[in-house]
Formats: sequence, C-alpha cells, structure tokens
Amino acid sequence: MSSLPPSGKDVSGKMLSLAFVAVVGSFLVTNFVVQRSSAAVGALSESIIYNAAPSIEHLALVRRSVLETELALSRFIHEPSLRPELGAALEASLKRVKTGTHEYLSLPSYPGERTLWLNVQESWFHFDHEVQHVRGLVESGANAEAGAAFSQKVEPAAQRILEDVTRAIEHNAVRGRELAADIHETRRRTLWLSIGLTAFCGLLSVVVVRLLHRQTGARRALFDAHTQALEARAAELEQFSGRVAHDIRNPLSAARMAAELALRKSSDEPARESIQRIIRGLSRADEITTALLDFARSGAKPDPGARTEPRAVIGDVVGGFAAEVERAGIDLHYEPIPPVLVACSTGVYLSLIGNLVRNAIKYMGDVPTRRITLRLREEGPFIRTEVSDTGPGIAPELLPSLFEPYFRGQRGGPDGLGLGLATVKKLAEGHGGRVGVTSERGKGSTFWFELHRAGSSWEPAASGESAPPPPRPEPRH
Repeated sequence: MSSLPPSGKDVSGKMLSLAFVAVVGSFLVTNFVVQRSSAAVGALSESIIYNAAPSIEHLALVRRSVLETELALSRFIHEPSLRPELGAALEASLKRVKTGTHEYLSLPSYPGERTLWLNVQESWFHFDHEVQHVRGLVESGANAEAGAAFSQKVEPAAQRILEDVTRAIEHNAVRGRELAADIHETRRRTLWLSIGLTAFCGLLSVVVVRLLHRQTGARRALFDAHTQALEARAAELEQFSGRVAHDIRNPLSAARMAAELALRKSSDEPARESIQRIIRGLSRADEITTALLDFARSGAKPDPGARTEPRAVIGDVVGGFAAEVERAGIDLHYEPIPPVLVACSTGVYLSLIGNLVRNAIKYMGDVPTRRITLRLREEGPFIRTEVSDTGPGIAPELLPSLFEPYFRGQRGGPDGLGLGLATVKKLAEGHGGRVGVTSERGKGSTFWFELHRAGSSWEPAASGESAPPPPRPEPRH
C-alpha cells in the first residue's frame, strides 16, 4: 500500500503549524495596532475637545467682553442720565471678562503657550485695574479726568489684552490644526498597516488551505488505497471460498449418494443407524459448503437489466419450504402481493428471501405460536420484502451485528456458519438496496430488505431483457 514518506508528513505538519501560528500572530498584532491607534486618536481628539476648542471659546468671550466693557465705560462717562443702567452693564461685562480669563487660565497649556498664558493674565489685571480707576473718577464727579484717563489708560490696556488674547487664540488654533493633522496621519498609518497585515493574514490563510488540501488529498489517497486493498483481499477470499466450496460439494454429493444407496440396501438396524449418522454429517457439510458458495457468489456484479416478479418467487419459496415447516410445526404463509417487479435476477431474489425464511425457521425456538409471514411493501422507488416471525425475539445489543459475516446470535443454538444474513446484506447492497431488522423480546422479529422497483408485471420488458414469467396462483394455507 502506498503512503507518504514520514519526512514529508512531518514537514507538512510543521509548515501547517507555523502557518497557523503566523495567522494567529498576525491577527493579534493587527488587533494590538488597531487598539493602540484608537487610543492615540482618542487622546488627540480629547486634546482638541477639552483644551484647544475650549481655550478658543473662552478667549473669544474675553475679547468680546473687553470690547463691550470699553463701550459701556465710554457711555458711563458721557451719559450721566443712564449711569445706573450703564453701571450694571459695565459690571456684567467686567464679570464676563474675568470669567473667560479664569476659565482659559484653568486649562492645561500647550508647549510654548506658557508665555501667552502669563501675558493674558497680566494684561487682564491691568485692564481691570484701569477700568475700576476710571469708574471711580466718574463716580467722584471728576468727569474731565475720567475722560482723559479713559483715552490714556483704558484704551491702551484694552488694546493690549485684545492683542494678547488674539495671539493665544491663534496659538490654540494652530495647535488644533496640528492635532487634527496628527489624527489624520495616525489613521492613515493604521489603515495601511491594517491592510498590510490583513493581506499577510490572507496569504497565510491561502497557504494553510493549500496545506490542508494537500494533507486531505494524501489521506484520501491512503484511504482509497487501503479500501482497494481490502476489497481486493475480500474478493480473493470470496473467490477462494467459492472454489473450495465448489470443489468440496462434488465429493460430498457422491459420498451422500453412496451412503443413501447403502442405506436402502442394508437391512441390519445398527448398520442403518450408523449410515444415517453418516448421511446427517454429510448433509451438514453440504449445508456449510452451500453457505460458503452463496456468500462468495453474493459479491458478483449484478446484472443491470435483470427484473424479477416477487409474487411468483415467493410462491415457489413457500412451496419449497413446505415439508420443512411441516416438520417444525410452523405456519408459513404470505400476505397478498402486488404485481410489481424488482431490479434483480430471480436467483438473487430466491437467495435473499430463502436465507431470511431459513433463518426464521432455524431460530423459531420453543414458542407456542409458530408463524412466519411474508409480505411486500411499496416504499417510493423501493420495494420492501419482509419476513416476520413469532419467535423469541433478539436482544437489542445484538441487532447491530446480525448482518456481519460469521456472527451467530445465540451460543449453543442451531448450527451454522453465520453467513446467511451476511449474504442477504451483501446481495441487497450490491443491487443498490439495503437491509434491516426490528425485534422485540418475547414477540418476534421482522427482517427486511429493499430493492429498486423495476416496474409492474403488466409492463413490457425493456429492449434486450427477457420478460418475467407470468404470475403464479397463490397457494392457500
């Protein structure tokens, strides 16, 4: 039997293991890279969301509030009639400047932003101080001094804080753009790395599939070679058993005929008893060789054009076993049989049903009700033939082995080689059918086989086939 060299199998196994490890490793690396990239993108996004964007938002509020404060203070100086309302507006705008400045200064600073941070803080202190000073002059009635201080102190302080705030806004905007660019670059690198690792995984998967296909093919070849070798050996054994059975039957038949002739001529009772024992032994040997020959013949290739009418064959079988069942006290009968044809030769069908009937007679035992019933059932494209008996039944653990060669269900039971049911299985499966059995202890068993339906008895035979014999009348029981 051919087989792969051990070194080849070892190399394939190692390559398959390495490829599998590489695929798993690539998957883990890809997952790690994706997770790491996601974390980096998340950190950059958080920096934009929680630092750059809020800084710009707070600084914009400071800039707008500084302009509002400057306008409110100017009106506060020049519109005495509206000072109560303008004082409240001035206070509110100063509060917004303070709030925006404090919110901005509470955020983490980016690299290079510390100087801007300090400038905004200092200019805010200076602006707030000058505004409060001018307001105090107005409230004390020094409007002229307040106007001069507004032009000389407040406006320059407002200009300074606006410039510092603008530089801080630009710095955070630039930093935000840089963070967005970093996010884009991180995603781009991750995408290409993921594509590369995915392609690598795909390539390794192809390698694994090819290795698996190669190993599967090698195993299939080994299995096929092993099966062919077993079939060849089985065929040789069948041919051998057939030749041996055929060669033994001839001398056995001659010896039996001679013993029967001697029995008829002898009048000595002790001699007759001895001769009868010899005849029984020769009959037993003939049964064994017949079973071997039938089993060997069951492996022959079936005739694809063969057709048989079960109704005629079953009538012959019942008639052929009439004397044997009468001696055994068994009622052998069959139910009405439909006019159908099965796809096998008459000899094959005789062997199938004869073996099942013989098996039912042999294992009937000592049950009080002794009956064997033959019936046919149409099962779609198959015709099922059943042989039911009222014997003692079969133990459930024995059912799977009943159709195996040389299996005998009862120790100390009837003699036999255990080839009858094996012959039935081999013949049925060789013709595309199947066999089976159902049994219940104390109630009996039903053995069956199925063969392909080949039409009805009234249909003409196909070209090149001989028509089946006409139906025979069913005997009455």
